[in-house]
Order: sequence, then structure tokens, then C-alpha cells
Amino acid sequence: MGMDVYGEAPKDERGKYFRNSCWSWRPLWDFVCEYCNDVLTEKDHNAGHYNDGYLIEKQRAERIAKRLRELCESGRVLDFEREYVRHMDSIPDEPCRQCNGTGIRPGGKEQFGAVWFASCNGCNGCHGKGTVRPSETYYHFEAENVLEFAEFAENSGGFKIY
Repeated sequence: MGMDVYGEAPKDERGKYFRNSCWSWRPLWDFVCEYCNDVLTEKDHNAGHYNDGYLIEKQRAERIAKRLRELCESGRVLDFEREYVRHMDSIPDEPCRQCNGTGIRPGGKEQFGAVWFASCNGCNGCHGKGTVRPSETYYHFEAENVLEFAEFAENSGGFKIY
């Protein structure tokens, strides 16, 4: 699943369409809302996490683009990316729910056939390790994505989030 963002009155190709997986969109939109809190409301923040066609008008899209470009040029976005990655890396693994942290899934390989390791009864959820990365760490933040979104917003003529 992902978020498809369409320009309302695009100036050119750059403003027609922007797409992110849900794993990239959520941190991007949270960042945009945090650093553009004088442009976007809490309603905008919440609605931007759903793909039901929420509109951000042209004037606000342009203000978002300008702010994001300033943040990119100042180095703040790169700093944020480094902090974000450091935080995600610091989150400890959690016990695998499929095998209860044992690394061996109950029922043996016969229970799930080809899904299991061919040579053992190892858990296919954690590959026999017993732990997995928490789902929170699946979300990614990249400075390059912020810059691409700024370019889209600047050229979109306003945008709708689907």
C-alpha cells in the first residue's frame, strides 16, 4: 500500500504525481506537518495519513515547498535523517511472535510445508533468530524524499492525497 499524491493544477511533469509507500509517506508527512505547523492544521496532519483525496490548496502547497527547500538548504533535513536513523537503530529487537522467541516454530516444518526452512524446523518469521525488528522500524525517512516532495509541491498547484 502507498500514498498517491496528485497535483491539482500542475505547472509541469514534476507537479503531476508523487508516490510513496506507506513506510516512507508517514514519516515524510509527519516531518512536513511538524516543520510547517504554521501552514498545516492538526486536521491536515491527520487527514494526510489517509488516502481519501484530502486537498492541500495551491498557496499552502507553495508555502510547504518553500519551507522544505529552506530546511534542505540549511542542513536541517539531513540532521533530522541522521537523528531518525540513529533512533530507529537504537530500538531493540523484540521476541518473534510466531515462535515466541524460540527460533523454532511450534508444529515443525510439516505444519507449513514449503514455508519452512528445508533443512530444519526453524521459524520463517525470524529465520531461527528468535527476535525480529519492531514494526516501528519499518518506517523510513530520507532527506532526498523531502526534496523530491518539495519539488512536487512547488509545481503541483495544490495537491490531493490518495
